[in-house]
Amino acid sequence: MTAHHPLDPDLLCKAAQTAGGIVRAAADGHMAFEWRGHPCAFVLVLAGQLTVRFRTRNRQIEWAECRARPGQDCMPVTAAILANRPITARAICAGPCRWIELPSEALLPLIHTNCGFRRALFAAHAQRLPPFFARVAVQNPASLDLRLADWLLGHADRGKVIATHAEIASDLLTSREVVSRKLRRFAVRGWISQDRGCIHLDAPAALARLSRGRFDLPATGHPCPL
Repeated sequence: MTAHHPLDPDLLCKAAQTAGGIVRAAADGHMAFEWRGHPCAFVLVLAGQLTVRFRTRNRQIEWAECRARPGQDCMPVTAAILANRPITARAICAGPCRWIELPSEALLPLIHTNCGFRRALFAAHAQRLPPFFARVAVQNPASLDLRLADWLLGHADRGKVIATHAEIASDLLTSREVVSRKLRRFAVRGWISQDRGCIHLDAPAALARLSRGRFDLPATGHPCPL
């Protein structure tokens, strides 16, 4: 019998596929998944990188970000499945991506019955958690700009978002005044325009670049290039 290193990513991939996992793929910048509530699947990356922004429901915490590379799972999604807790999570492909989706109800039996999978999964988490918590702990003053741009893109229908500033603030766990100030800055730069209860995305490409951290939003000055 061949012995596997506890951090063997091939073991994770083979076990997940054998248990019924389905391979999916998407291009750079596309959304891999978006779940609100109990996660639909355990997600294991085969190629590329998934950037997952998430927060737990009914918790007054900021959004956090987790990145999963080949051989890695989306840790917050896995934790939500194991704890049987709801989560709000949205994953974007950084480059062309392939990943395995194993139905949530199949993960616990796999962990219980496959010792090698269990060891590899938790050994990977033990290695990844310290830098993950260190990154989350860093206060990034631009993070709300990125999250607001991402929120607008995720809630747009034909280039329009129907929502009040208070509703947006509630979802982003900040104040209405802060959201209003941020949206005014977006409008000055020509990225959005506003009517009562409606936000028009006039430059979605610029918002997409901001949401991925591709450029900074200065406090004052001229509009940023698209």
